[in-house]
Amino acid sequence: MDKSQKTAKKLGLRRYGTRAIILVLMVLIAAFILIAVPKPVLKLADIAGITLMDPLGNTSIVSDRNAFSLYVDAVNSARPIDRKQMGQNLKTYGMDIALMDGTRRYTLYVDRDLEKKGLYVETESGIRRVDTEYMEKILSDAIFDTLYENNRPPRVALKLDGTDTAILPADYEWHVKKVDSRFHPIKTDYLKGNSYYSFEIGKDSVLEYDFEMPPDAFYLFVYRNNDLILSTSRPENIAALLNEDGLYNCIMQLEWNQAENRDFYGKATYEFVLAADYPVRFEISAEEIDPGELVVIRASNIQPNEALDIETEIDFRPKTFQEGNTRIVLLPVSYYHQENRSFAVKVSSGDTSQEFSVRVRPKEFAVQHMRIDPAVAASTRNEKSAVEIREKLYPLKPVSDPVRYWEGEFILPVEGGRISPQDFGKRRYVNGSPTSYRHNGLDIGHDEGTPIVATNNGRVLIADYLIETGNTIIIEHGYGLKSWHYHMKDLYVKTGDVVKKGDVIGTVGSTGFSTGPHLHFSFTINDVWINPMTILEQGVPLVGE
Repeated sequence: MDKSQKTAKKLGLRRYGTRAIILVLMVLIAAFILIAVPKPVLKLADIAGITLMDPLGNTSIVSDRNAFSLYVDAVNSARPIDRKQMGQNLKTYGMDIALMDGTRRYTLYVDRDLEKKGLYVETESGIRRVDTEYMEKILSDAIFDTLYENNRPPRVALKLDGTDTAILPADYEWHVKKVDSRFHPIKTDYLKGNSYYSFEIGKDSVLEYDFEMPPDAFYLFVYRNNDLILSTSRPENIAALLNEDGLYNCIMQLEWNQAENRDFYGKATYEFVLAADYPVRFEISAEEIDPGELVVIRASNIQPNEALDIETEIDFRPKTFQEGNTRIVLLPVSYYHQENRSFAVKVSSGDTSQEFSVRVRPKEFAVQHMRIDPAVAASTRNEKSAVEIREKLYPLKPVSDPVRYWEGEFILPVEGGRISPQDFGKRRYVNGSPTSYRHNGLDIGHDEGTPIVATNNGRVLIADYLIETGNTIIIEHGYGLKSWHYHMKDLYVKTGDVVKKGDVIGTVGSTGFSTGPHLHFSFTINDVWINPMTILEQGVPLVGE
């Protein structure tokens, strides 16, 4: 073998050796890949659904098929690790993957220290660590909301007279920054309040607020009987601002703004009820009054089962009428009452009482000398007419419906009618008689046939013809307050009808003891006549309204 042949042989052996080495390396690399790279354990085409579960049993259903690939890739690419490498500060979740041939359950472990970004999945082949790329996307699901420290609005407690009560929000809109450094809405509905928070308050109660983190905005709305009675933008002691018994529904709205140093923002609504029980409070509409006028007493913070006693030197036995936690007393002062002196009125309920002094001012009433056809007078004012009035009208005077029918102002029953305010209470002498009687209302003059309307809402106690008063209507407006209508031509309502303010009830006439077309219009509280002009101009003096 010559030298050239020997050289060629050496080169061939070297090439063969190099190829062998390369082949061996390829085999080793393939073996490494087979060992180190996990075989796919899930196939996207086989997935029918994915359900995530937290330790409390709450679930999140992944229904978007486009999202299935996230979980499939996360599981398939997860690297095997030793269980000891997971650490101890873990929270456990379940993941059920519905396949075409059944359900496969996996356990997920999340390191509570989210900065470590540790997400692990336990498969049939052991523990595997999920890549950070998938971990950040997976932990944005609402089922993992409780992992985040500020996954809910800051805690709020109400401190009533030194005792703290934590309350949960009734509703909230909350956002928190998750491991992907983006803000996500939080949907931990089970962290919302499902309790009825109620607090009993009294005259000296102090209500304070304890915030885990003070809100950037505070709004409190207080409702009573669905009416807004109080609102404030400061966390103040609202117990000191209320003064009536009852239930107050409170809605507190708090807001935390997005800020550079915060990983959360949002707003929350809290609801609670204040049950107020205050001492009975008494008020009176006037402590000086003319004869023929009306005094109203109001007792607040009094329940239906609590007694209310009225002792008065005024010649009237009043009734009381309950309105919610308030009681109303109508106390008329007759024009027959002694003038220019004060009368004691004592109001009491339980251990609470108050005495008022009501002075009746002197008042000079007008005097009228009136002439009427003697035949008309004789036929309309006689024993028969007196008996009729006693039998038909007197029994209606004590009627006191325990319902306030009237609303707002009282209107003039005859539009454009001629009125003399001095009519009420004047002393009237008829046809030269040496004796007079008191005129108990207003004579409203107008043409015959002019419509007459109801001065306010009420119930018709009588609509009938009487000898002396002619066609007559009496309307009970509630609490014993009645309007009287005499001498009408036509009656458009009947006894028992319910009328509304402004309803036409009849027309102007001159029936009964009358000198010409007009409406005699009066008001009474039970059997005491009161000044119609005051009711028309000022209404019923309901103190406190």
